[in-house]
Amino acid sequence: MTVDTGPLRILLSEAGYRFVDPPILSDAAVFLEVAGEDLRRRLYMTSGPDGRELCLRPEFTIPVCLHHLASGDAHRVADYAYIGPVFRHRAGASGEFHQAGVESFGRTDRVTADGDVLALAIDAANLYGVANADVRIGDSLLFSAVIDALGIAPGWKRRLSRAFGDPARLAAAVERVSGGTAAGAPAHAGFLAALDGTDHAAAHRIVEDLLAIAGIRSVGGRTAGEIADRFLEQSSLAAGGGLDARARSAIERFLAIEGRPDSALAALRSFAAEEKLEIAGVLDAFEKRSEGLARRGIDFSRLHFSAGFGRRLDYYSGFVFEIHDPEGTAGQPVIGGGRYDRLLPALGARTSVPAVGFALWLDRVKVTS
Repeated sequence: MTVDTGPLRILLSEAGYRFVDPPILSDAAVFLEVAGEDLRRRLYMTSGPDGRELCLRPEFTIPVCLHHLASGDAHRVADYAYIGPVFRHRAGASGEFHQAGVESFGRTDRVTADGDVLALAIDAANLYGVANADVRIGDSLLFSAVIDALGIAPGWKRRLSRAFGDPARLAAAVERVSGGTAAGAPAHAGFLAALDGTDHAAAHRIVEDLLAIAGIRSVGGRTAGEIADRFLEQSSLAAGGGLDARARSAIERFLAIEGRPDSALAALRSFAAEEKLEIAGVLDAFEKRSEGLARRGIDFSRLHFSAGFGRRLDYYSGFVFEIHDPEGTAGQPVIGGGRYDRLLPALGARTSVPAVGFALWLDRVKVTS
């Protein structure tokens, strides 16, 4: 039994996307630097003749970004599509499976681009009989704006931001950040005290430089940069920089907001007013995008917004979505995607590049003989 991808190729081509087939074997460091060392245990790794770590591609977005960067101006408008195998260790499932999807770069009309990509994803799901799809949407910029407005210490903001999109991890992070001063003084308490109040970027460089001098690249799966973040988080905690009761309550209240985009917006505005948070800019952007989705003809009754919903990769930078098949496996999306304007700069672009796309898991859709 195989999935018929012919109609999907036609759909994506007629939407203006050009098919590309990036290399299957890639530099592992690129994926680990962008997605974090936690990804290592899911990669199929090998070594090149020069000792460089290589891996079978675990997804398409980063390889397509690298293709875009290598083939012209990073900021040009370009739309790519792909269908092919990816490779990741998956408990109880094959490590080789097929994905299809699109990546759209350079469109500065972000509201329209987001609507176009979500509409195309819904059309792709419809090709495979995903009727009455559960379309979940979120926006990581809203969460970032809330924790910024609450005045949380930088180290803890990073920890909370990295955990966003993983409810269990985020709950644990909120609990830890709410813990106040750690019991007992660690052996490096003097070093932590010296870091407290230091410019974050400078302190981060100090810790990374010390680790480099010691020849430490990673410990327990954490990179030198992540270890530096951990030192700064400990410094904030030691200085009493955790969440107070009001901030914790506000975060928990925010994460509970959900519903159709229009009703969710009203709840978000009420929340911001009652908590006295200056987040009008991101709420206005949320409203404009909702209007754009409506103009694109997307049925709001099919959309479910959740303030706590996010994609688990750090490079997503705003609007995100997943499409679930009500008749499929619970918790496994058929399609996932969103906006990732931060990714191309992380891969070598000089400045932020508008980017949005989605991936379709072909092993999760209905097959035809």
